[in-house]
Amino acid sequence: MTNRRVPAHTVPRPRRAARELARFRRAEGGSMIVFGLFVFVAILLVAGLAVDFMRYENTRMRVQATADRATLAAATLREAGDRQALVEDYFAAAGLSHFLTGVEITDADNSAQVTVRTRPAANTLFMRMVGTDQLSSVEVSTAREDVTNVEIALVLDISGSMRWGDNIAIPRITRLRSAARGFIDQIFPDDHLDTTTISIVPYAGTVNPGQEVFELLGGTAWHSYSHCPDLPRSAFDTTGLPDVASMPQAAHFMHWPIDWETMDWGWCPNENNSILYHSSDPDELKQFLTDMRLHDGTGTHYGMRWGVSLLDPSSRWMTEALAQSGTVAGMHANRPVEWDDPDSMKVVVLMTDGMITDQFRPRRANSSIFGRNGVYPTTSEQDTLNTQHILGPNNDQRQRITTRNQNLQDFFRACDLAKGNGVIIYTIAFETNPQGQAEMRDCATSPAHFFNAIGLDLDSAFSAIATSIQALRLTQ
Repeated sequence: MTNRRVPAHTVPRPRRAARELARFRRAEGGSMIVFGLFVFVAILLVAGLAVDFMRYENTRMRVQATADRATLAAATLREAGDRQALVEDYFAAAGLSHFLTGVEITDADNSAQVTVRTRPAANTLFMRMVGTDQLSSVEVSTAREDVTNVEIALVLDISGSMRWGDNIAIPRITRLRSAARGFIDQIFPDDHLDTTTISIVPYAGTVNPGQEVFELLGGTAWHSYSHCPDLPRSAFDTTGLPDVASMPQAAHFMHWPIDWETMDWGWCPNENNSILYHSSDPDELKQFLTDMRLHDGTGTHYGMRWGVSLLDPSSRWMTEALAQSGTVAGMHANRPVEWDDPDSMKVVVLMTDGMITDQFRPRRANSSIFGRNGVYPTTSEQDTLNTQHILGPNNDQRQRITTRNQNLQDFFRACDLAKGNGVIIYTIAFETNPQGQAEMRDCATSPAHFFNAIGLDLDSAFSAIATSIQALRLTQ
């Protein structure tokens, strides 16, 4: 049987339409063009999304960087102007003011916090095709500066040996004045805040708290040359202010020879060399150092004892009284703060050029020490004490009241009590023998807080201590 092809025009129309439709379904020509169009549109949209996001992110980063700079600048405690206006100026200068939505300022005595709220945004070019006309977000930038209160007791040796030349023949007291003034400059830069205070405690044979404090503490004076209470050993069992009312006033006398060019007469420093209390005035502090004169004896344990008492919070009542009289600036009436105050740091910087010595007192021959048990020098006897030294082991006009070893024990007791209360102790042994160096090393908070200085090393020691205090102030 022979198959013959039926001419198309003889095939019925419905059958022919169905066949053409089936052929169309099977055909693949041109399908890639359609697929390619879909891919192209998708790529265009993704690329457009990337462009829109890049434009927005660029704006967001500019706004955030401006906010960060503005908050840091406004939060600094040295910024005395309008903090909000400063933030607004930053954004205006960057041409981004329309993105700034709010500024929050929190000020306290020793801290400042600035919070800047922004809403960076960018109009879209491509994402609007899917219904998003703008990209935006809410951003917050916060900066806070906290300044630690620092209370420093600068305990300085003004004994007679400080008149001797250092390794290049410069008087030690001259070197000390220069180094200590440099310390003050570092602690109080030009833009300093009044959150750091320094008390200067000069000590020779003993320490003069000054007539005002001597009387505040209940002292009774029988002479007006100076006002040193004669601390008993029991006073070293505590860190608070000594009970001066129960103590005799130290006599006015000299034990070792005097150099009139650099020294004033007296085992107890005179009023011009009494303690300077809680000052944040660098000019006042430096002038005090410039005017400082030497006296007789080396009672380092007394210097340490008084220095620690000025950091003990129980002495705040005295500071308040000194603030009322104008001796201390009113802003510092709350010093010293509590031992465990989280925003405060207490420091002793102790400098000496020699070892702690025995303690001697003048007496009437074969009688009691002057100022005790109703024994006071006559005018003639005081004239003698004003001109003659009570030298020599066979001199019956003097009496040793404590030995060097006893004084050393009291010294370490004061150091330990201070460290036990969190006080940081820096010590400097200046041109001192190994024994004196050991005393200072053992008192310091750690070996790293001890400095052995010769000549120009004293400047470096004070500078290193100031740097260390500033670093601790920022990290605590």
